Amino acid sequence: DACISDNCGIGDFSAITNKDIKLALKGYKGPKNEKFKGYCLHPDRESCIPNEITCFKDKDCCSDRSSPYLTRNFNHWSKKGVKGPKPIPGFGNILSPFLTEQIILEKDWIKKYGKIYGTFEANKPILTIADPALIKQIMATDSHANKPILTIADPALIKQIMATDSHVFNINVTDPILQAPAHPILSKTLVASNGQDWRRVRSLFSPAFSTSKMKTMFAQMRECLTLLLNNLEPYAMGTGREVELKTMYGNYTMDAIATCAFGTKLNGYTDASNPFVVNATRVFTPNPVRQLLSMILPPFVLKMINMRHIVHESAHEFFFEMTRRIMNERKKSDVKYNDFMGLVMSAEYSDQSSDHYKNPMDINSNITNEKGGNPGDSYITNEEILANSWDFFTTGYETTATTLAFATYELSLQQDVQQKLYEEIQSSVDSDGEVDYELIQKMPFLDAVVTETLRLHSITLRVGRMAGQDYKLGDTGITLEKGQTVEIPVYGIHHCEEFYPNPSVFDPKRFLPENSHKLIPYTYLPFGGGHRTCIGMRFAIMLIKLALVHVMLRYRFVTSKNTDIPVLLKQAGLSHTPERL
Repeated sequence: DACISDNCGIGDFSAITNKDIKLALKGYKGPKNEKFKGYCLHPDRESCIPNEITCFKDKDCCSDRSSPYLTRNFNHWSKKGVKGPKPIPGFGNILSPFLTEQIILEKDWIKKYGKIYGTFEANKPILTIADPALIKQIMATDSHANKPILTIADPALIKQIMATDSHVFNINVTDPILQAPAHPILSKTLVASNGQDWRRVRSLFSPAFSTSKMKTMFAQMRECLTLLLNNLEPYAMGTGREVELKTMYGNYTMDAIATCAFGTKLNGYTDASNPFVVNATRVFTPNPVRQLLSMILPPFVLKMINMRHIVHESAHEFFFEMTRRIMNERKKSDVKYNDFMGLVMSAEYSDQSSDHYKNPMDINSNITNEKGGNPGDSYITNEEILANSWDFFTTGYETTATTLAFATYELSLQQDVQQKLYEEIQSSVDSDGEVDYELIQKMPFLDAVVTETLRLHSITLRVGRMAGQDYKLGDTGITLEKGQTVEIPVYGIHHCEEFYPNPSVFDPKRFLPENSHKLIPYTYLPFGGGHRTCIGMRFAIMLIKLALVHVMLRYRFVTSKNTDIPVLLKQAGLSHTPERL
């Protein structure tokens, strides 16, 4: 059985018996270094690894001499006068979400430790900030500064991090398993990219989400919506049948993204065995053991045991191969496609290498306007196309479907809110019951419903930035060292009584135009903030609004005897999703 020595003060980990852990760790032979004795991955005591400790059967393998390393840096925040939860030797606070729901921790830690508190990933300090002003400063003005982590929940500090000083914090902090050299393709996504590569790739992809492109994709979304409405109709025939919202909306968003991104038609409603559907489901079903290992093992060990992501590689490779096939087919065709892939493929080679494409659109000014951009950097690699096509699908499919399900759930609980939304929609549609792109932008209550859903049920729990240089954090007296990680607890901020009275109540009126003066900047962050705001935000919101308009126009949703009140949630990495909805 897997265990941690009693000397470490952790207790029995016998529940972690997954053979994948044993096989993975047994296959690793680390450096025989006197400094790291006692950090054993195998009972023979010969396989040792810096930074981490995991033992099998032999509890004595975790000796007292390992303790100083297991608790190294644990006085980092106390020396700076920063409060935070007590870390566990060898693990820091990374086990907390496995012992208590992350969404509960996000709220409780802000209440207990304040808007700035420190935690540890293993022995790596992390600062969390929930101050909107500092968040703006980090995310928008000084976004370019890799080591300790601080959590900040003060809006003033959030503003400072996200906006004012975003050039200091221009390194995005993602799951370490996504970062090079762990995965040769997924490390090329916009989320994982930094510096010049991030500026270049974002500038090339930004035109895909322009107003003109959104109008083009609106028509494609509407075609996909017809399938959703057709499949909802049998549930409204007076039979009293219950509908599984997340599954139904998941088929809609998958169909819409496959169409708008790849020009591929799907029908997950009737063909659950479709490889696209099967592999999409696998992407969003991460192995919890792999999740834990990705947090406690250093990158070079993850690479050595060929564990490059918390999801099995075959699921990713399916999407990579599909993208390669579409790219090859389109190279041989003269047809122009008005989709995400079409924008990328409407290119000429920027040089003689077949690994780069030149975008003919005039986006050089966009790059130059991003600090440090070079006008000549208008190319994109094959790996970047594969990575960001994958990212467009994975970040849009699950999160958009979940938001739609949460919105419908809340409307079914509050019939008066649902009725008000219906009346606004009814007064906006034409005689055929249709609404165009411009009209959807002019529905304030619809916008408020979607915005409040994203606040109350923010899919992303937190976002991170890294300091590119030593940085004084406002007037807090805290100096962030170069490489310091700062995290913003999005869910905790969205559920803070100071920023949102009665935060657990679904109240769209908060976001109506007449109440905008009550909102504090950088306390609403479902898509991040500053220069690194989610590039697909407009696409996702349009997909959500279009569905709500037509679904609410045709049907009234009510709860059933099996409706979970409150909704039951489960965590998936740094996001959360309903158990059933």
